[in-house]
Amino acid sequence: MFGRMVRGGLLTTLLVNAACAEESTRQLGEGVDPLDPERIRAVAIRVADWQLDHPKHDPRDWTNAVFYTGVMAAYRLSGDPKYVARMIEVGEQNDWQLLDRYRHADDHAIAQTYLELSRLERDPRRYRPFQAAIDRMIAEPPNWTKEHQEIDFWWCDALFMSPPALAKLANATGETKYLDFMDRLWRETHDLLYDPQVRLYHRDMRFRDKSGVFWARGNGWVLAGLARVLDELAEDRRGRVFYESVFRDLSSRVAELQSEDGLWRSDLLAGSSGPGESSGSALFCFALAWGVRHGLLDSDRFLPVVTAAWNGLYRSVNDDGRLGWVQKPGAKPGKVSERHWEVYGSGAFLLAAEQVLAIRQGS
Repeated sequence: MFGRMVRGGLLTTLLVNAACAEESTRQLGEGVDPLDPERIRAVAIRVADWQLDHPKHDPRDWTNAVFYTGVMAAYRLSGDPKYVARMIEVGEQNDWQLLDRYRHADDHAIAQTYLELSRLERDPRRYRPFQAAIDRMIAEPPNWTKEHQEIDFWWCDALFMSPPALAKLANATGETKYLDFMDRLWRETHDLLYDPQVRLYHRDMRFRDKSGVFWARGNGWVLAGLARVLDELAEDRRGRVFYESVFRDLSSRVAELQSEDGLWRSDLLAGSSGPGESSGSALFCFALAWGVRHGLLDSDRFLPVVTAAWNGLYRSVNDDGRLGWVQKPGAKPGKVSERHWEVYGSGAFLLAAEQVLAIRQGS
């Protein structure tokens, strides 16, 4: 399916530029097909296993929380119960708690995996601390500590971290108040940070006067968060049309900014100079593939984008399973190299792998 629909011109330009090629850890050799289902599955397992063997950060931190969403994707694409077992172990060690800030979206992110695990064994104990935090958040007024904070979700990354967990919580409990709360928070962030002229999101208020700075990973968080929210919303859910409209528009804009090697640069408007950044690219690949699978995006237009993105990501994984070219934690475009890796980059890669594999298998 992929092979028939991909436009040849895009695939023939999948070699990285000279500066990147000198450091690249993987070149596509003769006969290597990154879209072969078994190769997709194998590289995903390699990335998941390498990252599990190389822990980093507090296990409840957003960085790991994003990785855990990818571990659950690795479970779904491989069927290996060891991945669920590892995530249950994490939850038990944390006593199913969030990090310290009940009102901070980053600290909600781990609840996405807690809620997915609760579905597997119908164990509400796994999401009760998150539910308690959100109930408190709804009941209590905000208390801002920074000058640029005007709303709860004042930075665009938050749209990946918390809304999917809120949507999952609503489905777990049957309480629509969590969806209503999510809708309000999401629209506040959209109204504050979306630039209708550029059709991209500012990272936060500090960048609204810097019209040329639009961060790939920041917009990747938004687009991937939209996909994960839409995955939870009923077709007739009030407000779903808004999310679908934003998803289609942002997907279209992102596709326009893809570089010839299939990846996106950390600075979305800076052109194709320098190496591609893999964490933002993986978030885009995941979301666009999800959109094609679910009929929200036209396959003739977006399958070539997904294909090129996956090939670029595949080349960014070394033989051990380490995903390179991941920008370090930050709030704006930054430098990357093959040596740069982070747990959230692996998580985004695994989310992308699951969706690309599903398309390749026609599922």
